[in-house]
Amino acid sequence: MILVLALGLAGAFTGLLFCVTATDRTRLTVAAFLAVPQVFVGPLGTLNLPLSQCWVILIAVCWLLERKELPVRDPVFRAVLVFGLTQGIAISWSPKPMVGILEVARLVSFAFLLLYAARVERVRAGALTGPFTVVLCWAVVNAVLVWVFRLSPAVESVFLHSPLAPVIVGPDAMAAFFDGGANNVTDPLKSGGFFINANVSSMFLGVATFCFLALGVGLRAAEHRRRKRLYAAGALVCWSATFMTGSKTAAALALVLPLAVRGVQVLGRPNARWFLPQAGAAIGLGIWLVPRLLEKYVPGYADASTESLASRAPMWEFAMRMFKEHLVLGLGFGGWAQTIEQFAALGIETLPPHNLFIAAWASSGLPGVAGLLFLALTILVVLTRIVVKNVGTHVARTTAFALGAWWWVLIHGMGDNTAVYGEAKSMILLAMLLGLVTSRLAAHRAAVEREAVPCPA
Repeated sequence: MILVLALGLAGAFTGLLFCVTATDRTRLTVAAFLAVPQVFVGPLGTLNLPLSQCWVILIAVCWLLERKELPVRDPVFRAVLVFGLTQGIAISWSPKPMVGILEVARLVSFAFLLLYAARVERVRAGALTGPFTVVLCWAVVNAVLVWVFRLSPAVESVFLHSPLAPVIVGPDAMAAFFDGGANNVTDPLKSGGFFINANVSSMFLGVATFCFLALGVGLRAAEHRRRKRLYAAGALVCWSATFMTGSKTAAALALVLPLAVRGVQVLGRPNARWFLPQAGAAIGLGIWLVPRLLEKYVPGYADASTESLASRAPMWEFAMRMFKEHLVLGLGFGGWAQTIEQFAALGIETLPPHNLFIAAWASSGLPGVAGLLFLALTILVVLTRIVVKNVGTHVARTTAFALGAWWWVLIHGMGDNTAVYGEAKSMILLAMLLGLVTSRLAAHRAAVEREAVPCPA
């Protein structure tokens, strides 16, 4: 026991020394490498703390100690802080405060990952390519595994029973999985790769697809052609694997969102007036048309979607009942699981809410819902405005792909057990996309200002 404690302290001191002396880009690259493997460093109450979370908290502390700027006037950063504040306040009435503390820590981690990404790219254009590549290599491996596991479920079973699974998936998740936890990769028509939930895996792959596309924007020089082809190949591999996960939501989003990303750029052109009415009409047409096309050309899609919605209906009916009884404060962190267990005899499965806004209400009440809505709308409005105001430029195309990734996460969250930042593995990709957009927008504005300055006679 003493030896383990000594080794732990030595490891912590080494990590602290490395973090203090490392550059911002190195810190972000380490965070990118640790984003996928769920290596846990020990218990925090009844919960284990992932090494990736520890590292991001550590680099956040370094940011503060080095007195780097906190852009509180930035709308997205401010919205993250507001949402985090609503979550933090809810800890005071939560039956399991530690769950709330960890959620606030994840939101703070997301905010600082965004700061690091923006700073790294702003200091040197293209510097984010390294951290992106680290996470996207994991994504490609996950995509390949999704294909292999879908074609051969026996291989997936071998992976799930191997010593590697707890390292990648996480020991708590694997323990719950073998204890009868509700995850769907045991279905031969589902495949999760690194994930034990195919829906979450498809979301990670969808976000990775748009990251590959965003990185390929602006690479026209001859020496960059090979890299652009690699990005296109990576996007194609991840995009195709979303269908192999077996997720119904992913199948629809993988078809619709690329068209939506292109549509935003077309409707945002200077000669395309009335952007909002046209965008609204296009969204309405898509909502009406896509389910009908999938029902016609994808066998069993309609029945599978109906079954999936039916499985969530009891949870959402339970949420409505609890909403009437605990309108303002919700149930607090840990309250949903404790309360729904009492209704298990009525046939209601003890599952998470599977909806972003219901989960926000359950954990932090109406303030949490307002904070979540504020954050989601802020991100979507900021990104859409950048695309529309800079249409035809590299920054507009980059932002459009970032917007596609955020659409994917937010829409997917309406019917799955994910957060506003996706989940632990996709969080850093979303943060780096926002950082990439922020830095490229600043560089674009600086270039425009330089061109506007008249040359001296």
